[in-house]
Amino acid sequence: MNRLIGSVTLIATLLISGTGVTLAQAEPSLDEGERMAASGDIAGATQVYQAVTEAQPESSEAFARLGGMQLLGQQYAEAVKSFQHAISLGDDGARSFIGMGMAYLHMGAYGPARAAFTEARARGSEHSAEVEDIITWLDSRDQDDLPPVR
Repeated sequence: MNRLIGSVTLIATLLISGTGVTLAQAEPSLDEGERMAASGDIAGATQVYQAVTEAQPESSEAFARLGGMQLLGQQYAEAVKSFQHAISLGDDGARSFIGMGMAYLHMGAYGPARAAFTEARARGSEHSAEVEDIITWLDSRDQDDLPPVR
């Protein structure tokens, strides 16, 4: 009987104090996704970053990293959406525009790709020479050879 009372007291104390013991896994983190990506597990990192965006829907960092993994996983349309969401949440650097531009390039959407790279150039990038080369390449293409923008 004393044991039962002790157990009930322990459970009640944990519930009241808010420090419940849980058997669930810890919430996924950006660091976990980064480790998976560094080890080459693109699908695993994508799942982790997706879970982080669900747990932290206001994290521009999580959406930018998710977009990066989707780009590497050749999920181009989803990558564009993730990069756009990161930007809407305040990712004010060039990386999401560069990622979005790369996804648009892979989709054959050269107009939106150029617009994304132009914005990346305006925001300043540590890869400014490469961004400039891509814009130059896009500008040099024969306009008649461009597929329609979808």
